[in-house]
Amino acid sequence: MVSSIFSQNISELSKSDLLDRASQFIFSTGLNDGTSKLCKANMKYGLAMFHLIQERYGFEPKATFISSPDETISRNKFRWNSGIGYGGRLNWGKGNEKLIFLNSKPNCCGILVGGLEELPDPYNLIKKVDEIKSKELYHNEILIDWDFGISNHFINCFETKNLSNIDLPPYIFLMHGSAPEFRDDSYGIGLYIDKSNALREIAIEEKSKLGKQYIVLDSDAKDYLEFNKKALEFSNLKREIIANNLFDYGYEIICNQPHQFLKDYNNMYLGSNCTDISCDLIDTNIFPTTLRADIAAYLFTGKKNLAETTLKNQNLLERAKDLELLELLTNAYILPHGGGYAFNDIKDILDILEYKDQRYFVASLKTSISRLKIIRDVSELQFEYRGRDIVLKTIQLDLGEIIARLNPLFSLKL
Repeated sequence: MVSSIFSQNISELSKSDLLDRASQFIFSTGLNDGTSKLCKANMKYGLAMFHLIQERYGFEPKATFISSPDETISRNKFRWNSGIGYGGRLNWGKGNEKLIFLNSKPNCCGILVGGLEELPDPYNLIKKVDEIKSKELYHNEILIDWDFGISNHFINCFETKNLSNIDLPPYIFLMHGSAPEFRDDSYGIGLYIDKSNALREIAIEEKSKLGKQYIVLDSDAKDYLEFNKKALEFSNLKREIIANNLFDYGYEIICNQPHQFLKDYNNMYLGSNCTDISCDLIDTNIFPTTLRADIAAYLFTGKKNLAETTLKNQNLLERAKDLELLELLTNAYILPHGGGYAFNDIKDILDILEYKDQRYFVASLKTSISRLKIIRDVSELQFEYRGRDIVLKTIQLDLGEIIARLNPLFSLKL
């Protein structure tokens, strides 16, 4: 039975009821470890703000977060403080409603998977990287920003262990990078609300008792979506241009997939592969999942998901039906792109303290549940990446099918 908090105006709800309501719109398939719990605890704030804004502008207040097994936090301060989680799909409409929430900050990040007949020499790659940086590469008069040495961006080389009848080269490299060139307004409207003055000029600031969000509507939403597609195209081409220079003796593009991007007006993939091959932003039905540098990565073929049987097994089916979100959930099209950040010392989230518009998450620790860790800013916390549990959960949920295991040979971060 649907609770009364779903039948009355959202603006009339107390803060605690708003958060309780928002929690019901988080459909988690994560590992339910400490980091996953931290993600959900923060995500309910973002969704509650989304719901208030949706109601205010006449949209159905049903913004939803569907997490993939690598459900985690965003280490970007602005995104984290906006109540936005990571590792999944954020939805707030049917795809054609001209409302875009800007605090999610799409960066058009993705991974190029390239095939090689011979293993490259790391020393030669280092020399070529230096040559690329010294001569400056451009695309359509835009200077390419080398971002393959920052954060979790990298160039990795692997030996291929084929696990299907799809013919793959003996060696594979992965190139992980985004489009920092488009975050401010140097080449247009800009992707990041906290970096672009041009975007701030057209954005609407929406304040509530839970925090602040920025949105664009109507023609401004159309312009922003078009700029996103331009940035995504650049990000994909940028990886190919650099790969062409690094592996100028020849390589095969197996796939070049985004995993952090605005799909349409109402769908944002936040660190998750989108397996909807009917979407013109997805080039093939092969997707990489990278874990830690010391263990294998994997190539998957994607599936339409989540199946009703899966939802039932995860105790999500009845809630999906009650909230009339079953169609959305069975067309989630999610697949982990990586292991996700993990704070391995955290066991659970016991409480959330609020002071001067700041949230402090009270976490119990694995070593001693009586010892607490109180977290405000996650960006400076020591983290690790998860391992094979992500792949096992992906198989359990039938999100995709493994076609290759990629055994690591070397990782290059410069």
